[in-house]
Amino acid sequence: MKKRTFFLSLAVAGAALAFLARPAPARSRHSYMPSRIGWHQAVWDRHLKLVPWTTWADALDREVNFYLTCPVQSHGYPAFVYATFLDENFHPYKTDIIPATQDGMGILSLIKYWMFKGQSDSRLLELARKMGDYLVNEANTPDRGAYPRFTRSTGVNTDFPLRRSSQGDAKFGDGVNVIEPDKGGLAGYALLRLYKVTNDRRYLDQAVHNADVLVRNMREGDASHSPWPFRVDAVTGEHWGERSGNMSYILRLFDGLLEMGMSRFREPRDRLWHWIKTCQLTAPEDPEHSLWIDFFEDQTKPNNRTSWAPLNLARYLIERREALDPDWRADAARCIQFAIRNFGVQRPGGVLLMGEQDVDRRPWGGACSTLGGVAAMFYAVGGGTGYYELAFRNLSWVTYFIREDGLPTDQTGMWDRLMEMGWQEDCFTDVLHNFMDAIAAVPRFAWQRRLVLRPPKNGGVYVIAHRGAHKDLPENTLLAYQKAIELGVDFVEIDVRETADGHFVSCHGDDISGYAPGHQGRISQMTLAEIRKLDVGQRYGIQGVHIPTFDEILDLVRGRCGVYLDLKRARIAPLVEKIRKRRMETDVVWCLSDLGEIQKLQALCPDCVVMPDPESLPELRSVLSRYHPLVVAPVWKELTREMSDLCHRYDALVFVDENWHNPRPSWKQALAWGVDGIQTDEPEELIAWLRSRPLKVW
Repeated sequence: MKKRTFFLSLAVAGAALAFLARPAPARSRHSYMPSRIGWHQAVWDRHLKLVPWTTWADALDREVNFYLTCPVQSHGYPAFVYATFLDENFHPYKTDIIPATQDGMGILSLIKYWMFKGQSDSRLLELARKMGDYLVNEANTPDRGAYPRFTRSTGVNTDFPLRRSSQGDAKFGDGVNVIEPDKGGLAGYALLRLYKVTNDRRYLDQAVHNADVLVRNMREGDASHSPWPFRVDAVTGEHWGERSGNMSYILRLFDGLLEMGMSRFREPRDRLWHWIKTCQLTAPEDPEHSLWIDFFEDQTKPNNRTSWAPLNLARYLIERREALDPDWRADAARCIQFAIRNFGVQRPGGVLLMGEQDVDRRPWGGACSTLGGVAAMFYAVGGGTGYYELAFRNLSWVTYFIREDGLPTDQTGMWDRLMEMGWQEDCFTDVLHNFMDAIAAVPRFAWQRRLVLRPPKNGGVYVIAHRGAHKDLPENTLLAYQKAIELGVDFVEIDVRETADGHFVSCHGDDISGYAPGHQGRISQMTLAEIRKLDVGQRYGIQGVHIPTFDEILDLVRGRCGVYLDLKRARIAPLVEKIRKRRMETDVVWCLSDLGEIQKLQALCPDCVVMPDPESLPELRSVLSRYHPLVVAPVWKELTREMSDLCHRYDALVFVDENWHNPRPSWKQALAWGVDGIQTDEPEELIAWLRSRPLKVW
């Protein structure tokens, strides 16, 4: 698809696997941090990591509203439906159209965005229908030959209907009816999705027809041949390019029709999956033997590997998971890592972008945002916390190429080279759905602009072990905290009290009689030496268990999980010193009720994470506007969706205690309200529940 008058040099991300295996370093490897990226002033956090110039949701709203202003031409289509190259006024400046990719991905983007907006804006579905109408009425081959009435991959946008090929297709055969079979699968799948939300039979009929034509022309694939060649003369059947990398959308089309009871697609679907599994996924990576060859319509050079095909297969694997294959996780990782190794592009601010193909390694909008969308999905199903960071930085970078009025640019690789509009799939139609997939996987990405805490380990929701994992162990002890860490929690909750001689320990109540039977006294009136003589494990049949000090807890959890610090009665300044000594400022969240304590902590330690616990909506509004906390912990009995949404508008996470009397229903309710973290007495059960949830897909 891509040729431009300027060339941008790229740096390949050679350490990609190491990047994903651990959190990104505190500073970018780039010594130069640009003051502007794309259309906007660059925004960096305190670690010099890039954050979006506005929320993702706001940037996408601006862009979609810009496209809603696109004029409709005399044939009844908005310009971005029938023309690929547009200027800032939606005027075509070339005659090319790539209908299957541009409108197929556009349909998927608009359907997903319509669902994201609550299915409330009929204009979005109407635009998707315009794209579907164009594919059905204007973009088919002649009704004869090997691929009759099959969706074209390219055309000339002054033709209604399309009568000629364009771009790379025009350089083969007679240049009139040359098509790319994989694009018919992509368009067919998009039309099938459109049928499901409109019930318009025309879209289903074209999808089924494309699938039938593909089945009739399917061949046996092997290590050097895909089941369909890359290019074919739709009339004569002559073909060019033995390897075609994009097979996942044909597979999606077959799957969708099988789900509707069309059993004739079972055998070709299974043959296709067998080839993907045994040949494509296991093929060598070098250009001469790789099976990720060819996708882009404008390119004709042989052995041209792409990032688009493996990343979109990874998306399919992540969505289907065990229902498809027990090896889905390893195969998805293999696809993503292939793309990163060969096409990864590092940028300032901890950003990893994605180049497109061997012959054009620039990070265009479609390929670049595909990495971000797929990375977010893989994180959400347990791919590793490194993918969380990758997705957030990648797609935050892409927002900088959406102007305040919503106008985008197609080339998202450099911070200082801009063109208004351009290739429409790289501006919009192959970009929007990637943001939607990322937001479905990690909902907070829609509004979050600060990424301070470590990513949650279990399905995108922080798990806080209340007093540790204490089902069979004494609460607030190193044993309970160690068990919680082993379970995979994100935070352990500790109750900090100060002893009579100025030391700090974790104990929920001041009266020690409930912890050490036969002993009397109060933490605040006892010395540390006296407290250390108490054995608090007797009730559990465990000997030698002591009330831990704050220092012991920090040393235990450091680098393994965070601390949810419930300040009971203790001075703040000495605790800050201990936290700073270990460089754990952003690993500890301070649950504070007293406004004076909030002010004191923010003055002493601006990098520390304050977490107020307001008890009413008016109090919440006051706290948010006055202190701008990173995290808020409303009480469960007062929590509402309105309160959660208000926190998110202030870029604050919401941590909430489960309903202690009926915890499991409260987990589901909390997530429905958009809560970001749950404090629980049942961390093992909550983690299992979070990990078993299906991935949300629009």
